[in-house]
Amino acid sequence: MVHIDPDHLTNIAERARLIMENEQIDALVASSCENFYYLSGHQSAFMYTLRMSEVALAVLFRDPSRKTMLIMNDFEAAGVPNDLSQCEVRTYPTWVDVDDPLGLIGEKFEGKRPVSPQAEEMFGVLNQVLEDYGISRGKIAVELNSMRYPSVMALRKSCPEIAELVEAGPLFTKLRAIKTPWEISQLRKACDYAEAGITTTVREIEVGSSAAEIVEAFRKALLKNPDGSTARFHMVSVGANFAPAHVFDTRPSERGDLIKFDVGVDVAGYGSDIARTFVLGPPSDIVKRIYSALRAGHDRLLQMIEPGMPMKRAFEEVMILIRSSGLDNYNRGHLGHSAGLSLAAEEAPFLSPSEAAVFQPGMVICLETPYYGHGLGSIMIEDMVLVTENGCERLNRLTTDLVSL
Repeated sequence: MVHIDPDHLTNIAERARLIMENEQIDALVASSCENFYYLSGHQSAFMYTLRMSEVALAVLFRDPSRKTMLIMNDFEAAGVPNDLSQCEVRTYPTWVDVDDPLGLIGEKFEGKRPVSPQAEEMFGVLNQVLEDYGISRGKIAVELNSMRYPSVMALRKSCPEIAELVEAGPLFTKLRAIKTPWEISQLRKACDYAEAGITTTVREIEVGSSAAEIVEAFRKALLKNPDGSTARFHMVSVGANFAPAHVFDTRPSERGDLIKFDVGVDVAGYGSDIARTFVLGPPSDIVKRIYSALRAGHDRLLQMIEPGMPMKRAFEEVMILIRSSGLDNYNRGHLGHSAGLSLAAEEAPFLSPSEAAVFQPGMVICLETPYYGHGLGSIMIEDMVLVTENGCERLNRLTTDLVSL
């Protein structure tokens, strides 16, 4: 059970309502697993564990007198904790029958159970809620771009009177980019755990260790965490084989091989994303040249970040520096991204040539300068930083030197 600071959810709701007021949005609807959790403080097992899409909704209203509405199937809704006092729950039926033999609920669904979760049933409940609150003809923000086509069609069919449906993605990006104090504390812990996992694992690496063995050692190292935190991802590469893998290589490592850790650890739904590179024995001259250029760019990022600086400018200046430091053909789409809830690790905004965002206090950003070379392997430095009023605070403690094992 995740214990969330109530001030965290209050902070999110207040900031969201300011945006909603400015854009005259009557309700904000979350249908993805991350944004459902973000608005409600409850992790849906159907979405997080079973990887189902559009099976629950969290609805935040511009009217502050209204509680956040959770629309879930009756089976999963039974697990919503009682301490989510800022939320109200309404249910729709799914294939699992839920009885009330002791009369604790006072209600029983006696209609036909569907074979699987039904989007039309769920959106029908949403339509009823909007009607009950007098905003069924209002302006509603929904995650349309991330929804499956059948779900979008079910939404339009079940809520035909909505005057204006707008995309909620940009609103969530804006909200999630600035972290609450509670979120920052989870990301600090996730970063600490990832670094501790790397430190423990590196002690076991020797010539002959395979990527599969290194990943297994990293997973085991995380088991000591008291809150049961697990690896969100572990992109470990050994030698010239730099491609991301789901099933890891069992080839024994050799002297001179590069070993790259690009790993993230989950704490209360929030994931770290850090990277370090090691070499078995002394590095070659080409590895030293490449690493030196990447390190120059990484160090410059740490020095230059401050509130108000455009992310686009940081990207452009550092790309020029890396190229002029000995890696003239370096070519990247971005040099970092926001950290947080995304299961894909990377989330907007990005340090890229097309990014319009500027650094703001409260952002947690992953700064990365990766390199992948055929016949050589992967070289990568990635740190997490908290943007402060005066610059940035590096959350990592591990050295950014190229360490020989």
